[in-house]
Amino acid sequence: MSKKILVVDDEKNIRMTLSQCLKGENYDVELAVNGEEGLNKLEGNDFDLVLLDIKMPGLTGMEVLKKLRDKGNNINVIMMTAYGTIEKAVEAMKLGAIDFLSKPFTPEEIRKLVNDVLGREALNEDELESFKDIVEFAKKCILTRDYEKAEEYLKKSIAEDASSPIPHNLLGVLAEYKGDVQRAQKHYRAALALDPTYKTADKNLERTIQMRYTTKGISLGGSFDEEE
Repeated sequence: MSKKILVVDDEKNIRMTLSQCLKGENYDVELAVNGEEGLNKLEGNDFDLVLLDIKMPGLTGMEVLKKLRDKGNNINVIMMTAYGTIEKAVEAMKLGAIDFLSKPFTPEEIRKLVNDVLGREALNEDELESFKDIVEFAKKCILTRDYEKAEEYLKKSIAEDASSPIPHNLLGVLAEYKGDVQRAQKHYRAALALDPTYKTADKNLERTIQMRYTTKGISLGGSFDEEE
């Protein structure tokens, strides 16, 4: 049986692009034009994944996510934004959203991220075979709010591949969630030492060293392959 995906976005072009791309991968795709319609469809259907625009008129993506979690719905959610960074990402992480898609995006980025998120469900702690598996399992732990285990596996991923900035950025986000801004900055700097062009960590470091610290604009990165 094909996986069922709900796309919630007020922009028609985005809905059509996502629908065509995902149907080409043999996913069963439904569309909602706003947050209210999205919630209604989620109540009556069993979806495997939601692609949710963070900024919509009426009920915003963050409000939809919170309502889902308040009702005990732990469905996988990918948050979409047109601004290149994610507002309230620490709050989104607390609500079980760690996957983000920045507009504009390519069909390949969409397919890659969706496949990663859906494939993550099948990961078994005792059968992790690669650096990617370990990082994705750490993300799975974040989604289930097991932050200590997430941190443990992110550190294991560094031992597996010391050249990637991705685990350091995620460790920085976890440190921010715990309120340890200085430790977060160390992780962001470590990510940039490995890859000075890694925009995700650069944005996070720039934001945290501002005189007036704010979590607004925190970025967790997009698909697994995003090391720009």
